[in-house]
Amino acid sequence: MRRDRALGWLVVLAGLGLALGVQVRVPLGVPLYDGQPIVETYRYLHPANGQRGNPTSASSTKQVDGTTTPVFAIATEEQPPQAQMTVQEDAFQLPAGTTELQVSITPVDAAAQPTEGQIAGNVYRFSVTTPGGQALAPRTCDTCRTLVIRAPENVAEGTISHLDGGAWVGVATFHAGIAGMFQANAPAMGDYAVIVASGPASGGGGGGLDLLLFGGIALALFFAAVAGLFWYRRRPAPVPVARLGPGRGRVPSKRRGPRRPPSGRSGS
Repeated sequence: MRRDRALGWLVVLAGLGLALGVQVRVPLGVPLYDGQPIVETYRYLHPANGQRGNPTSASSTKQVDGTTTPVFAIATEEQPPQAQMTVQEDAFQLPAGTTELQVSITPVDAAAQPTEGQIAGNVYRFSVTTPGGQALAPRTCDTCRTLVIRAPENVAEGTISHLDGGAWVGVATFHAGIAGMFQANAPAMGDYAVIVASGPASGGGGGGLDLLLFGGIALALFFAAVAGLFWYRRRPAPVPVARLGPGRGRVPSKRRGPRRPPSGRSGS
């Protein structure tokens, strides 16, 4: 019983080591929805060979009731959306007499390239204006204007950046639940994109992750080898079988042998 328990723990540790290596190499985010999310191929504004084009835009008219901007949300039509925005109440300064807002998200050409890193996917322009085209000034807030931008499939790490005065400025970025989706609070409306480190668009830093993966696999193999050696050393030894010669090994009979004949000597 003790041997079986020790062997079981060794197998558990081997599985944990392998799972750790796989999780580090290909991290899995917490799903945003119940069930298996559908992730369609990324759409590029200027697709290269083999890439999908025609990214969608989004536009909407939001009614204003009172003197503050309303709560609203807007998203492009991909599954999941490649760009979306959620706005809380009173997130913008409302010009007097405004009764409705024009809200839009549009993929656009990059007006400038980042000095460090590169743009992953499309640049999106987020806009909130009056019907006459006047841009609304944002109010200072922490989470009242949330942007979620989806990067191409091979991007694991990136930073949402805002084109401000001709330069890309990074903003605090968080993963948005599904791999390749990034979330940030927008300090203002304008052009936003996901910026990744220069090099392959995966942004994964593969060398260190591969080393950790191989380390996890090696750990699993080590525990498996130890478990096999433990089982081999502790298995019961075979019972020796005695080999007997001809006529040996028979069960002796309980019957008495024949009496010896008298010797002929008298008892006197």
